[in-house]
Amino acid sequence: MSAAVLKSGRERLLWLCLALASTLPFIIAPIPVLPDLFTHIGRYHVMNHQGDAWLSQYYAFDWHILGNLGIDVLMALIGPFMGTERAAFFLTACIPPLMIWGLYRLARARFGHVPPAAYLALLPVFSFTFFHGFVNYWLGVALVFHVAASWMAIREKSAPIRIAFALVAGVLVWLCHTSAWGIMGVLIAAIEFDQRVNWRRFIWTMVPWASPLIPMIVWRNTKGGGALFDRWLWKEKLSGVVNLLRAEWQIFDIASVVLLLALLVWLCFSRRVMRDRALLLCAGALFGLSILLPSTVLSSYFADVRLYAPAVMIAFLGIRAVPERFVRPLIILASAWFGLRIAETSIGWSQRGAEMEADLAALDQVPMGARIAVLGHSSECGVWPLGGRSHAASLAIARRNAFVNTQWDIPGQHLMQPIYNLGRGFNDSKSAELFNPVYGCPGNRVRTFLRYLPRDRFDYVWIWEADAPASALHWLTPLYTGPTSRLYAIRKSTPARSGG
Repeated sequence: MSAAVLKSGRERLLWLCLALASTLPFIIAPIPVLPDLFTHIGRYHVMNHQGDAWLSQYYAFDWHILGNLGIDVLMALIGPFMGTERAAFFLTACIPPLMIWGLYRLARARFGHVPPAAYLALLPVFSFTFFHGFVNYWLGVALVFHVAASWMAIREKSAPIRIAFALVAGVLVWLCHTSAWGIMGVLIAAIEFDQRVNWRRFIWTMVPWASPLIPMIVWRNTKGGGALFDRWLWKEKLSGVVNLLRAEWQIFDIASVVLLLALLVWLCFSRRVMRDRALLLCAGALFGLSILLPSTVLSSYFADVRLYAPAVMIAFLGIRAVPERFVRPLIILASAWFGLRIAETSIGWSQRGAEMEADLAALDQVPMGARIAVLGHSSECGVWPLGGRSHAASLAIARRNAFVNTQWDIPGQHLMQPIYNLGRGFNDSKSAELFNPVYGCPGNRVRTFLRYLPRDRFDYVWIWEADAPASALHWLTPLYTGPTSRLYAIRKSTPARSGG
């Protein structure tokens, strides 16, 4: 069986290089194409500019404690100095290396070295839900690995030290994201269950990790927190497996999923492989939870699917030794494979980011404080790479202090609420989604959208991946044509008609 194949210093250097390499897509691309992040950026900008006359008219902001604050808190600290977009992209770029270094620390804490199969845990670092832009969640998951590694070092220390660490770490991870806290609880419980002295010790060890239940109850009772559970969708659970490594190149991504899962099955069941019971117990529990959970928990979508990538990472960490002849091939394969994933993301973001920036140049035609009605496809509509056209328009908030109907309005789930058209429609992200019959994407048809648009409440119409019909040009003036979007000004002097 394999032992440490690299000396400690070389192993550390290799993982440091892999961690730093994971930032390349953010450095190379004009704009990282993480759809949900664009909408988050709108919220960050409002958060740090609450005194602005336009923004305070369009959005309400309410600081309160909830389990979804990871990047928000950091943006409050550095956003005013770096600028909203730059700070958001910088913080998001820090998540992959933080996650990789956490995997390295946990492997070292558990085994004293990094087992060869653990290099395969790098592949889901760039996962479907990360590319969606679930930044608070993934920051929380990255911290989970660091917390677990630190816990391995102090778990035999005195009770006050262990309790204090669990209380602080539990609250910190929960503040990043509730789902990340859940993953941490499963991971710590698996480690403690595997090494338990007796049941009483196990139970009392786990109690401090549950401390976030108190602020969670307060949050739910005072702010709502959205729907507790909603929709168990087996088709999305299955598609989540196919989408596990969904990035830019469909054939490569799906083939990568098949190969990665085949390797995982072999490593988990081969008699020639040594495994860590605690880590595989955690991975199995997370897979089980992903099946049992509905798609929406506490108004967070993909509550089930988002568990896939951490479960796969932890499962590969749980392979503690493989036959000697597989050691170097596994390390070389995984490192090269991860490098190809980085290249794939860098190339795709460079091409699509340049196109998106050309579309966003439409904002040069828009004054500060403009009111823009947006219509665009949802993130997963049509093509394999996540598009997020309707999300991209949220950058108008950061660049023009504008109102756009692209922000989420989920009670208690976010700190910000769009209020300009509250109760009138065309207020939040649901109104900005474009229907596509070819791909079966739900949303609004262009003609219906324009027919019911309250023209007196908007100055511009910004349509992505579609055009306004000729019958609407009597009240819409084309201003800008980008690679995929069209910006129109609303002529206020023309009486409104019922058609369009």
